[in-house]
Amino acid sequence: MKKIKLLTLASLGIASITLLAACGTQKSSSTNQNKVTTVTVATSGASVPYEYSQDGKMTGFEYDLLNAADKEMKNYKFNFKVYDDSAILSALDGGRAQIAANNFGKTKAREEKYLFSSPVRQGIDAIFSSSKENITKISQLAGKTTEIPAGTNYGDMFELWNTKHPDKKITVKYSQRPLADRLAGVSSGQIDFLFASKAAAENLVKQHAITGVVDSIPTDLNQQPTFKTYDYFVLDNSQTKLQKDLNAALKKLYENGTLKKLSEKYFHDSHIPEADQFK
Repeated sequence: MKKIKLLTLASLGIASITLLAACGTQKSSSTNQNKVTTVTVATSGASVPYEYSQDGKMTGFEYDLLNAADKEMKNYKFNFKVYDDSAILSALDGGRAQIAANNFGKTKAREEKYLFSSPVRQGIDAIFSSSKENITKISQLAGKTTEIPAGTNYGDMFELWNTKHPDKKITVKYSQRPLADRLAGVSSGQIDFLFASKAAAENLVKQHAITGVVDSIPTDLNQQPTFKTYDYFVLDNSQTKLQKDLNAALKKLYENGTLKKLSEKYFHDSHIPEADQFK
């Protein structure tokens, strides 16, 4: 009898140890699931209306959108760090940030180096020309001169046009002049046109009192789909899980109307991509 009792107690002891070990394992698993990953977002402090400082606080379309995404992404915490525009992607390169936000479009060179989120906005671009020219169609750009910074999606766009239309080439000059200076160049006749974000360029025309410049959304844009642009968040190319989780959050924000609401708030219109852009 004593032997049986001892065996029973031993069995209970082993069972208790096993149960405690199992509980310990579950607790560890729960802790890992609740781990919060801090993500640094490199952004601009002066890119109206995307991300900018107002009354000492950050605001803007992309800034608010990333904060809304952060609330959906329970295992992440976003910290924003402001850089000069030219240093934002360098922050990704140097490992100081995992996401870059500054009205970024896709280019061939960037796609080889970085990951991209789902598009967060369809660009509303316009042709800015002198009031004398008043260019309203992409087809009218043949033989004209424009000026852009190197490494932009507009450069890829014009390069593709010139490849497809060797007899109707657009002359592209590259410079690092700010957009306001290039708009003034259109006004003075230094360059024939700019293809630029309608909202951003119109704001600069008003701020700098640039005269003699008009703009028009191309009336033949549907016939020239390569001139359609989208805005994205750019990610360090090692952040495949973050990309997946961010895209899932952006899809939710599209479906629940948050993306549309923010677009209407900052652009006074619904500049959102088509539903099939959210995977």
